[in-house]
Amino acid sequence: MWARVMLATGVVCLAMVNCVALRAQTVQDETARPDNAAQATGAAGETANPAKVSVEVVFAAGNQFIDSAKAACQDFHSDKLQDCFAHEMQKANASPMAVAFTQQLGEPGFVRDYKVAGAVDIAYVVYPYRANENESCLIVNGDPAIVDVDNHKLLETDALKHNAAYIRLAKTHRQISLWPGDRYATDTPDVEMGANAGAHIVVNYRLREQCHACAVLGHAWYAFDFDPTGKFEGARLFAVSLARAQAAPARDARKTIALEAGQEVTIALPVKSGTSVEWMLSKALDSSKVRLIEHSHVAPPTKSGGPGREELWKFAAFRAGTTDIEFQRMGASGTEAGKPVRFKVVVGTGSGVHPASKP
Repeated sequence: MWARVMLATGVVCLAMVNCVALRAQTVQDETARPDNAAQATGAAGETANPAKVSVEVVFAAGNQFIDSAKAACQDFHSDKLQDCFAHEMQKANASPMAVAFTQQLGEPGFVRDYKVAGAVDIAYVVYPYRANENESCLIVNGDPAIVDVDNHKLLETDALKHNAAYIRLAKTHRQISLWPGDRYATDTPDVEMGANAGAHIVVNYRLREQCHACAVLGHAWYAFDFDPTGKFEGARLFAVSLARAQAAPARDARKTIALEAGQEVTIALPVKSGTSVEWMLSKALDSSKVRLIEHSHVAPPTKSGGPGREELWKFAAFRAGTTDIEFQRMGASGTEAGKPVRFKVVVGTGSGVHPASKP
């Protein structure tokens, strides 16, 4: 079992000015996304002697910049739009390295965050002009220099046909397909390391029918494997997890959460509107038993349209055993606010719903 490695992460709020020339060929993959209207971007692009990417590619832009860039850049011919967007970034004091990286993406976008991942690194990208899937993850500084986790041509999709959980799901959902998972939170995808110091980036994909509004039926989990030098060795399926229809979120930490291997659960934590306090995982998950799928930083609205009062965290169970999921409220300054909340999780062996292999 690969040992989980806690690696440095965080939002980089200021990009230093240091020009580094990047030269990357971006492979576009329109068929990688179920929605043909959604634009696809750089896949596994081959590069010739690429410059190493660093946190200096981060552009700390907000909605105000995106709105102004869209107002200024309305010529949708790809080259002109790309050049105009890069010019707007320069006017907004983006670093030369951030602008140079943006020009390699094949469509207007920018890196909003960056995470070190051992032999490679992860760039979290925003694509403002997309109709859907505006957030994306690119694995950088390997070979090839850019790997787009949402280029489905890189995935062993045939392996799904041999996974018991997926086969069972496909029998009742004939149009089931892979869709990008949550690409916003920087605590996903998981970064793990093996004995040879190769990086293993564990990415989840939503399983749903052929529409964005269709219910999420579960998730397919793929490990993007890189050797110690950063060479990409492939993306292999190692698990499928299934949503439990109409299952209520877990709210009471005094009650044990009982799951079977391959099932998913949502934990709801109370929040107060108008505060800057957020929940965070206060200790590393035992990823052999449970993994984080996604969580909402902003409480979803109530059915009546009012502001929500809960922050939702979704997890998948993988192997039998007992583990804890512990949360801590954190203030804007990074200080703890209140006592930790710990949920006990007991995972059973399940009924034929098991991971395909070890990550």
